[in-house]
Amino acid sequence: MTRIAATATMLLGVCLTIEKVRSAPLNPNDFVSLGGMPSGGFVIDTDALTFAGSPGGVLHAQGGGAPDVAVFVFDGGGSLASGEAVTVTGGNALALLFRGSATLAGTIDVSGADGVDAVQNVVTGIGGAGVAGGGRGGNGGPFSANQDGVGPGHGVVGSNSASVSGVGSGSGGGFGTMGGRGGVAVTFRPGGPAYGEPLRDLLHAGSGGGGGGGQGVSRLGGGGGAGGGALEIGATMSLTFAGASILANGGDGAEGFADGGAGSGGGILLHARDIHFDASTLIQANGGDGGGGVNLGGCGGGGRVEIVYQQGGGFSNLATIEANAGAFGGDCTDGEPVVTEVAVPEPAGLPLLALASIAASRRGPRRVHAVATL
Repeated sequence: MTRIAATATMLLGVCLTIEKVRSAPLNPNDFVSLGGMPSGGFVIDTDALTFAGSPGGVLHAQGGGAPDVAVFVFDGGGSLASGEAVTVTGGNALALLFRGSATLAGTIDVSGADGVDAVQNVVTGIGGAGVAGGGRGGNGGPFSANQDGVGPGHGVVGSNSASVSGVGSGSGGGFGTMGGRGGVAVTFRPGGPAYGEPLRDLLHAGSGGGGGGGQGVSRLGGGGGAGGGALEIGATMSLTFAGASILANGGDGAEGFADGGAGSGGGILLHARDIHFDASTLIQANGGDGGGGVNLGGCGGGGRVEIVYQQGGGFSNLATIEANAGAFGGDCTDGEPVVTEVAVPEPAGLPLLALASIAASRRGPRRVHAVATL
């Protein structure tokens, strides 16, 4: 893929890159509409392909190591009111698409679950469960199976050792940035690698952290946190986010004799002709925190957020948009915020688009008020 890039430094000290690349988010017109989106909040099961208890979703295979996507398309005029939520279950990634415009003021959460603490002399910590493509966290050692996290950037279980000094914590999962290392002394476990850019080509999710190591029944490891899920929201006309919370955070590692590593943040892809965010909207794909006991688990790497809108269309943003790494153990790096606007050739069935991409940002709130224009 050929890219022509020029870099300029602008507002907030953010580095802006302009480049040409083909974009391929899902087109709502390629799928049959299910009619109006249900009101009052509802449950989507990405495995059963149901919404509000009714069938109608379509499974879209991505390939390339990315999760399959459960696609649900609704007519224009869809809304999710403040206080309402779309509850997501199932292991496939999720795409919510609209033939027209939509306004979202409620919550859509595809965050990974936290690992479970170990109870010494009783039970090993269990890894957190992922949703919407997010990788599961690893179980704590030394006796349980599946101790590594799951996903392309999974964290690794800490060392299980016959000597107390050799027992180590699990490392964190990576995605937008690398996960933090776990372990002690010479038994360090590397954090999971970064992968999956750009989301518009393959909608990836986050990866799980490794479980903490252990030594005997009195020194059991904590579970790793799950990676954040993969979520795509698109419309043929406009998307308005008014006090919405769109979340794909990684789960925290759990405590044990050695702690579990955290899951990485997930992937959020938003696309429409016009996109507007108000100041009370929160978009998050943060990595989880490593287990906070004596032997700290590795932190989870930040996730990825991409925003695609039509060149010449409207774009305004006062929201807080985060893709931060987690805290505690390891050597996680937050990365610099990257905002890009991209002119792309017209793919079949889609207009000319422009792209704003936030890959990973420093810890703490970050507001992106404008992007460069071509």
